[in-house]
Amino acid sequence: MKTDYLILFITLFVVLISAVTIGATEYPSNGVINWKGQTWDVRSGTGQPGNNCWNNEGVWVDDKNRMHLTIVNDNGKWKCTEIDSRNKFLYGTFTWKVASPVFTYDKNSVVGLFTYLDDSQELDIEMARWGQSNGSQLWNAVQPYNISGNSKGVMIPSCITGTNTIHQIDWQPTYVRFTSSTTDGKILSEFNYTNVNGIPKNPEYVIMNLWLQGAPSDGKNIELIISDFSYTPYKQ
Repeated sequence: MKTDYLILFITLFVVLISAVTIGATEYPSNGVINWKGQTWDVRSGTGQPGNNCWNNEGVWVDDKNRMHLTIVNDNGKWKCTEIDSRNKFLYGTFTWKVASPVFTYDKNSVVGLFTYLDDSQELDIEMARWGQSNGSQLWNAVQPYNISGNSKGVMIPSCITGTNTIHQIDWQPTYVRFTSSTTDGKILSEFNYTNVNGIPKNPEYVIMNLWLQGAPSDGKNIELIISDFSYTPYKQ
């Protein structure tokens, strides 16, 4: 009899653990999703960049607590994704860990990891080819990007796909430092911006997006996995 109770207890325990660990994927509710201690608005509708259609059903957090953004073809219409933080941030270090081969994505796709208040107060990390088959795939910019010294593009070796990479914006009152590296410490790009007059001085939102500047040239859907995001406040 005791053996039967023990078997029943073990069975119930396994079922309980399975319920907690399996099917833990989280989808947006009313256009909102929670991740890494922040509340994020999931974009819908149409608009810039790229005059895209934004899909609030193409975002989710998986059972490993990783954020997924997608580009999908829905009955002939390409749909992109974006999440925007509810909170604003001023100065500090913003770090993303990417678990997808972003440097191999289609030439018409753009991955954006950035802070934003308006088009002239924005700090960008972007993985994009801007429609070119060859050339730089990793870009850093302090907006406006077209001012001399405000941006940098880097060509990434083909042996590095972008999976298991870390991307960081260190935003301080007197400088902005952009750094991208592999998780084993290989530096892919560094860009130090020291024009104090050009450094944003107001709190900004954090935004992550995956978008198009034209239909994918290969006609394939795209999925971006961000395994981690963190913010470390500036300390005087």
